[in-house]
Amino acid sequence: MKTAVTSKHTRLEIILLISSLSVAAMLLMLLLTEPEEYKANVIQESYQIKKSISPNDWDVLHKETLNLQDEWVNGSGLYKWFLSKLMPEKETEWDGVIGSTFQERLSINGQILAYQIALRITMFKYWLFVSLPLCIALIYGSINKHKANAYRFGGAKPNIVRLYIKIIWISFCIFAFFMLAPNFVGRFLPYFPFFYLVGIALLISGIIRNFHKGTS
Repeated sequence: MKTAVTSKHTRLEIILLISSLSVAAMLLMLLLTEPEEYKANVIQESYQIKKSISPNDWDVLHKETLNLQDEWVNGSGLYKWFLSKLMPEKETEWDGVIGSTFQERLSINGQILAYQIALRITMFKYWLFVSLPLCIALIYGSINKHKANAYRFGGAKPNIVRLYIKIIWISFCIFAFFMLAPNFVGRFLPYFPFFYLVGIALLISGIIRNFHKGTS
């Protein structure tokens, strides 16, 4: 029991560390990247997505993205709070000049980041709808395999189950990094959510298929 608790704490600490590093990298990127360059990259990303789906689907996805961005930037108040906490109080005239430059950059890049995250979330929702039948079929097939294995000896593979669970934890970290980071998969970005969701379905099906009461 003590080992299990320790293992959980260790996993949580790793996730928190990766999350902290991702947020720190995001803030550094917002401070150092020129708004025009950042905006051009996000626009290019939206064009890539637009080309990969039908015009009607893009219209719906784009409107939902803009609505989400508006809610986060203007409606929630979180964006203003974020800027107020990041910027220190001015102590000298020189600090004021630097603060005002960084504040303007943060203000613009923060809105672009909000659009990027909203775009990727709506893109995930779109691909979840598209890939849902395939994911259900993969998981349902593993359930049938699990039922068949439950009544025979041998075949259980707990080590593989543990490996799949660890990979799922890592995939959640990748998802968080994907939401915050600039485009790191190039022209394959529009299809990343599809392969990600199918990969998660395969991992879940592998866990169900190999986790039963047989004796190894």
